[in-house]
Amino acid sequence: MTLHNYKQQLMQKLDDGSLPGISLDHEFTFACKDQCMGRCCNTITILLDPWDVEIMARHLGISGREFVAEYCKYDFGQGLKWPYVRLKHAEDGPCIFMLPGGRCEIYPVRSRNCRTYPIGRAVRFEEKGTKRDKIFMIEKMDFCLGHNCDQPWTVKKWFEDAQCQKFYELSDLYLEVIDYATKQLDSPRWMNRNIAQMLMPLLYGPDLLRQKLSISEQEVDHEEFYRRRMKALKVILTDIAAEFGYGPCARQKESDDSPAMPGGSLMDRMKVVLITGKE
Repeated sequence: MTLHNYKQQLMQKLDDGSLPGISLDHEFTFACKDQCMGRCCNTITILLDPWDVEIMARHLGISGREFVAEYCKYDFGQGLKWPYVRLKHAEDGPCIFMLPGGRCEIYPVRSRNCRTYPIGRAVRFEEKGTKRDKIFMIEKMDFCLGHNCDQPWTVKKWFEDAQCQKFYELSDLYLEVIDYATKQLDSPRWMNRNIAQMLMPLLYGPDLLRQKLSISEQEVDHEEFYRRRMKALKVILTDIAAEFGYGPCARQKESDDSPAMPGGSLMDRMKVVLITGKE
């Protein structure tokens, strides 16, 4: 099953009630136990979004591009027609960040999916960009002993303890870009691996962009620069879509030497967003 199909089935189950949604006040019991520590970090697909990659790379003292090359598998989804990365060692066996005894070497910067288990969250963007999210309990795994405990939680307290709200906020910015590309720009009709490769610096190469544009961490902190990268992604995707005849700026090229998009070249427009934060 592809990632795109899995997400579609997940939303369908949430919509038809076969996978019940839960509220922030929902009560459950859970606690990781020493005897099962690390079991959930073996042979599992752990998808990473750009913010996950960035904070993990910074924690390890390497660039985002180095992190992707060393620790991730890069793929291009044929259903959604969108690039994505996942932890390669965890998918093939034990996660490379699992220490002896099963604890996590990068626990403070673990991905949003890792930090909120056994709670899951699905996001959908409605018309006019309205966001709707649903929270649910992930299906119990045979190897997990966490449910066999008496430690009580509410979903709200679990999220607070996991410090996941910032992760959700920044991840949603990226999901909004994907939603905009697929719905407003019809990206599955024109997106391909070559175009996706062009997006890699904005997705996973903030260090490279900072170097090329001479934007220091003192001038623009990492969270703000991430937000600007998401804005720049929308600008670039809109321009590319227009060249294929899709999206709000679509136009028919009259000739090979037709004028550039309004506001300068694609790269110039990207620079403006990254430097000023304005689209």
